[in-house]
Amino acid sequence: MQTIDLSKLRQSSSSFKFEATNIDGVLSFLRAIDWSQKWLCGLLLFHLATLLSIVFSRRCSNFQVFLFFALVTLCYGSERLNELGANHWHHFALEQYFDSGGFFISIVFSSPIIINCALLLILWLYESYLVMQRIVVHKKAALTNKNNNQTKDKKSL
Repeated sequence: MQTIDLSKLRQSSSSFKFEATNIDGVLSFLRAIDWSQKWLCGLLLFHLATLLSIVFSRRCSNFQVFLFFALVTLCYGSERLNELGANHWHHFALEQYFDSGGFFISIVFSSPIIINCALLLILWLYESYLVMQRIVVHKKAALTNKNNNQTKDKKSL
C-alpha cells in the first residue's frame, strides 16, 4: 500500500502542474489535511449550513429548487475553482492542496455538494410518493362515494 506524499501537497510553488501522487485512500488523504485553517472551517460550515437548509426547508419547494440549481452550478464550476485555488492558495491557505487532477476539490468541495443534491432528490421523490398516495386515497373515496350515490339512486327508484 502506498501512503500520502505530503511533500508534493505542500509545495510552495503557485504552479498548477503538480500532481498529488502516492495517495493511499480518501480517509488517509482527509487525515493529512490541516482542518484548523479558517477557510477549511468555513467550507465545512458551508456544507453544514447547506445540509441544515435542506432539512429545514422540506416544505419550501421553490427554495429547494433554487438551492439545487445553485449547488449544481457550484459543482459545475469546481474545476475553475480548483484552478483559482491552485494559483492563489497562498492568499488564504497555509498549504497547497489544489492538485491538477482536482482530487482535493472533488473530495472536500464537490462530493458533499453532490450528496446534498442527492438528498434533495430523495426528498422530492418522497414528497411525490406522498402526493401520489393522497391522490389514490381521494380517488378511492370519490369512487366509493359515487358507487354509494348510484346504489341510493337505484334503491329510490
